[in-house]
Amino acid sequence: MMKKILFLLSFVLLSSVGFAAEAEETYYFVGWLNGWSTTDQSYPLTKQADGVTWEITIPAAGDDGWFKVAPASAYGQDNFWHLLLCAPFDGCRDLSGTMNFDGGAWRLPNKSGVGSYTLRIVPSTMQYEIVPHESTAYSGTLPVLYINTEAEVTSKETYVQGTYYIDALGLEDYSSLGSAESPLALQVKGRGNYTWRSFEKKPYRLKFDQKASPLGMKKNKHFNLMANADDNMGFLRNTVGYELSRMLKLDYTPDQRPVEVMFNGKYLGLYMLTEHIRVDKDRVNIVEQEDNETDADKVTGGWLLEIDNYEEPTQVRFRESNGSTLMVTYKSPESLSDVQLEYLTTFLKATDAAIFNADKNSTDWEQYIDMDALVRFYIVQEVMDDGESFHGSCYMHKDRGDNTKLVFGPVWDFGNAFSSSYDKFIYVNPPFEQYWIGEIARYPRFQQKVREVWRTFLSDEYSQLDAFINDFTSQISSAVVSDGARWPQYNQNPIAGKRDYFKQRLTKKVDFLIKEWGGTDAITTAVSVPASDAPWYSLEGQRLTHRPIRSGLYLHNGRKVIIK
Repeated sequence: MMKKILFLLSFVLLSSVGFAAEAEETYYFVGWLNGWSTTDQSYPLTKQADGVTWEITIPAAGDDGWFKVAPASAYGQDNFWHLLLCAPFDGCRDLSGTMNFDGGAWRLPNKSGVGSYTLRIVPSTMQYEIVPHESTAYSGTLPVLYINTEAEVTSKETYVQGTYYIDALGLEDYSSLGSAESPLALQVKGRGNYTWRSFEKKPYRLKFDQKASPLGMKKNKHFNLMANADDNMGFLRNTVGYELSRMLKLDYTPDQRPVEVMFNGKYLGLYMLTEHIRVDKDRVNIVEQEDNETDADKVTGGWLLEIDNYEEPTQVRFRESNGSTLMVTYKSPESLSDVQLEYLTTFLKATDAAIFNADKNSTDWEQYIDMDALVRFYIVQEVMDDGESFHGSCYMHKDRGDNTKLVFGPVWDFGNAFSSSYDKFIYVNPPFEQYWIGEIARYPRFQQKVREVWRTFLSDEYSQLDAFINDFTSQISSAVVSDGARWPQYNQNPIAGKRDYFKQRLTKKVDFLIKEWGGTDAITTAVSVPASDAPWYSLEGQRLTHRPIRSGLYLHNGRKVIIK
């Protein structure tokens, strides 16, 4: 009789806890990744499109890994360990089955060739499935770019002949290009400076023999494979910087697509196939100036320039009015006649002199620089807290004509975004010297224009950024695991933790800018929590995990919100 009573009690308990689990909003992976902490919520499962399945992909452990799954409601409870979903008994090795509560833990062996596991659970039926992934295999969730070269690529200067094709794997919204049986011709060389020298995961420059439209980008021959090995924020630095450029309506923003790469039969990981900045009707749309041009009328434009932080033979170098040495690399044209060199040097020195005018009510500098484009470019750099923005990889261009101006853009390389204090402007005690912008920021007309554009951006565009970040990280989440297995020294998994840290830094910087520049409504009052998937933060920048949101003052979508 006693056994029947105990059985009935356990059945009721299981049913009641199971019902609670079904209603949960979040589940967390608990195990070797977080040292079996009862408070660490850095490893959330993601709710899938069917609305009932939850999933997380985690790297294989160096040794056998043990884990359980925690409903969000378990955190803060005294009986935390009794509220976890787990295996029916200790040491369970089954890859599918039925979960229970407080019955043990899953054991994932350190199996040869396995780089990661995907765990799927259906709390309503207590079913689970564990899917192992090969350590050298692509994820299967993104198109795969296959490149085969005639020799090893070891130089930034010399192209190597090869072939390529893109297998879209039947994924929605993607199209294959070429095939294994009919690959297309290309040339490959290295690219970058610091990223080429300092990382094992290398970036590459691609030149297709024929114009192509890879993964829906506009037709061209010239693309880059960006490794992002220097980005420890979930591949978000460049991605969000480019999206901000689009939101702020700069004339041209490089397009990119996430892709996994097989290079000479080996898996190279997750890359961003990115448009190469060049003069082109679909990129930097200016008149293309010929190399070694001598016609005085034609040398006034067709300039694609970069404020650079590396000495190059194709540069104009001179001492700024504040004593710093400014290095400007000419990207197009690539070879200059004496007429071209004299024009460019004279124009840049005149621009510098106008910028350092002691009269900050002067408009002389505006005769040389397009202020509206600079304002938009500058706001992108401030939001991204990019301490290297006006120091290197800072592009400018000028079209033909005596009255045309320097236009800042396109944006490029946010590898140093969010690398310093968020509570100051990027030109104040920067980690790298910032050219021109600190002096220009002293002009009241520039300051006023910044505030105008900033408020429009906050009102019309900024609220969409959080969803963009969520969608992108969801898109690449499985590929991040495969990339981390290939390059454990650059591992970005779990992507949710990287995403949330990035959002935290972004929110802090935007809040600082709101304090300095104002906003459409610096503090929004809400009687109840607005319907939004965007995270909530305390004023100190700590992400809130409790629900419902209590009364108080919080940061949400880059604004202060009072919940009453």
